[in-house]
Amino acid sequence: MSARGPVLVVDDEVYVRDSLCRTLRGEGWRALAAANADEALETLARERVDAVVSDLRMPGGDVFDLLEALRGDSAPVPVIVITGVGTVSEAVRAMKAGAFDFLQKPVDPEELLLLVGRAAEHRALQREVLELRETTRRLRSPRGLVGSSAPMRLVRERIAAAAPVDTPVLLRGEPGTGKERAAEELHAAGPLARRPLRRVHCASGEDFSPAALAELLAGDAGMLLFDDVGALPAEAQAALALDLERRESEPPAERPRVVASSDADLEALVQAGRLRADLFWRLNAFPIVLPPLREHREDIPELVGHFLAWVRSRRGGERAEAVLPTPGAHEVLDAYGWPGNVRELRNVLERALLVAPEGPLDEALMRSLLEPSLRGPLAEEAGRDLHLRTQLDLAEKELVQRALVRAGGLKKQAAYLLGIDPRNLGYYLRKHGLS
Repeated sequence: MSARGPVLVVDDEVYVRDSLCRTLRGEGWRALAAANADEALETLARERVDAVVSDLRMPGGDVFDLLEALRGDSAPVPVIVITGVGTVSEAVRAMKAGAFDFLQKPVDPEELLLLVGRAAEHRALQREVLELRETTRRLRSPRGLVGSSAPMRLVRERIAAAAPVDTPVLLRGEPGTGKERAAEELHAAGPLARRPLRRVHCASGEDFSPAALAELLAGDAGMLLFDDVGALPAEAQAALALDLERRESEPPAERPRVVASSDADLEALVQAGRLRADLFWRLNAFPIVLPPLREHREDIPELVGHFLAWVRSRRGGERAEAVLPTPGAHEVLDAYGWPGNVRELRNVLERALLVAPEGPLDEALMRSLLEPSLRGPLAEEAGRDLHLRTQLDLAEKELVQRALVRAGGLKKQAAYLLGIDPRNLGYYLRKHGLS
């Protein structure tokens, strides 16, 4: 008989555990055993089980502890509760706390197998729903790191290496390279993926007092992403550095993982006294650098397909499916400098389908969308210096200027045109001396 399951049996009495496991194994289930809720949670952290059969009351953590710990899961494993005489009211309480069903002692083997089968079917349905939701989410969102080039493979390798441990990670790269997407993949691959990822916008002016930060660091998030970490106030920097220092000697006990991201020159901020050196070095324990799009141009065709599918799903139509860039359009995309990186590519493709919803997405259209970024009052100044960084900085400055003009000076609208978070626009204004 082929193995089914696994099913986790939780009971503090050895003979009861053994008896239930024998019954399950006799029908082909792979049975695992634990003596209390704490042991059960350790097993669940390692094993992907179809159902849990648990005694109601046990020393060292009972079924209510188990149900409480599983409550935060998006699809908690079904728990069947075994109750003794006179504990039906507690069984009802367990059902209200999230239990799948309950059995009374002495357990009838046929009833046990029937309930376990139903719980496993429920679990399978949960997984199908989650997979469908994930597929829909990916189609409706531009999220996710896309690209199979060597630089992107290296990023994924770094994420895979960092995911299982609690070491702080510093995500670095130019604006629009996908730092937030990398944080999401890091979180999804880690042990606290069942808990939410919370983004902390360090330049937002939120309350970052030591008390507020301590509450964040002890909260129920699985990961805290400190975005634009160089803008964190000095008092909060000290508190975060102290927390990271303590974690080096004290187990984190499932506290939120700390990840930071920045497109600023953090070393320069340390030299200028605007970022604590001890905080920088602790955050930089495991750096992951997201490459600019100009360094992995071979991924552009794959990115184009990904973003067009995203736009297509958002609009719910089929006509856009046939609207693909011509070879000439791809040549224009490949030759462009992409100062806004992957985010800019996404925005250009979305604008292209707005301008020409039925096509063609040809060379002329792409040039009309991209060439204004390379012309204007800064063109003569740009021509005097062929240094790549100078050229890109000038193009970036002109893009910001054009967005401000088109938005009539409204910063939020300018940020939208640029495809950036409005809270990050101030960085570019300061960088280029714009007001």
